[in-house]
This record gives sequence, C-alpha cells and structure tokens, in this order.
Amino acid sequence: MKRAAILCALAIACSKKPTPPTTTTTVASAEPVAPGGAAIGARPKIDAAEIAVPPGKSELHVAWSVPSGTAINDEAPFAVRWTGSDGLATTPTDIRGVGKEVQSGFDVPLDVMPGSAGAQLTGDIDLVVCDTVTHSVCVPIKRRVELTFAVGAKGAPKGTVTLPLPSAKP
Repeated sequence: MKRAAILCALAIACSKKPTPPTTTTTVASAEPVAPGGAAIGARPKIDAAEIAVPPGKSELHVAWSVPSGTAINDEAPFAVRWTGSDGLATTPTDIRGVGKEVQSGFDVPLDVMPGSAGAQLTGDIDLVVCDTVTHSVCVPIKRRVELTFAVGAKGAPKGTVTLPLPSAKP
C-alpha cells in the first residue's frame, strides 16, 4: 500500500509542467523595525552634556574615553559626517581619515549665529576599535552624536567634550 502511494505521488509530481528557474534577490529595508517600533541596526546615540561655548567663532575638541585594553585601530578608516545643525552659521566640514590621525580625538570649528542662546550639532561617527592584548578582536563602531551648546561668555574659545567608546576585549 505504501509503495502504491509513493508511486502515485511521484507520478503526480512528474506530470507537472517544469517551471523556468527564477532568481530571487532579497533587499533589506533601509530601517528594519523590531517589535515595539525600534529601528534594528540604528546607530546607538551619544548625547553629550550641554557644552558651554562663546558667541561667534570657537573650536571644540572631541576626545575619546577608551576602556582599558582597547585602542582605536591606526589603519582603519575614520569618518565624521555632520548630518544637521541648528543655531550655527554653517555646518562644519565632514572629517575623513584613518585611526592614527584621531587617536587623541579631533577638532570641530564652530560659528554660532549672532544672538543665538544655544546651538546643536548632529553627526555620524564611524571608526574601528581593537583589543590591545591579543590583537584578535576588532569592532567597527558606528555612533550618532548629538552635541548641544549653551552660548555665553563663560564658554572657552576651545572647549572639550569626551565621547565614550565600547570595549573590544575578547
């Protein structure tokens, strides 16, 4: 009985017309969404505490807080792409280079619009950190940074903000 059922199934399968092969390409959504509405793969955000800056032109030094046993990869690409600003006369120029050029951070020129009491600068940072013990783990870091500025006479002409980076320990 089983043999007859198998032969019948094969006869039905063989009697179907062959279909031409198809090529399927899967394209990921630009921003897939997890249950609850949070974007999957969204860049983790770093919000710096409000930074005091003087009116007009000044400069901000962005430094890193790197955990023990982790370092910025000297040869890997580094980039900051400024995606928005508010209260600044111009958005700073994007920065590109390699890790050895930004071991101690990077400088951002600021030009606060006259009469502005505050400003904001938003950008995306891409860099690579590696473990310094075994040199076997390297982690690409992609972060969205939001810098908020309080404009006033107490701001230094060259301020500093420190951004935390994650560990790359194995």
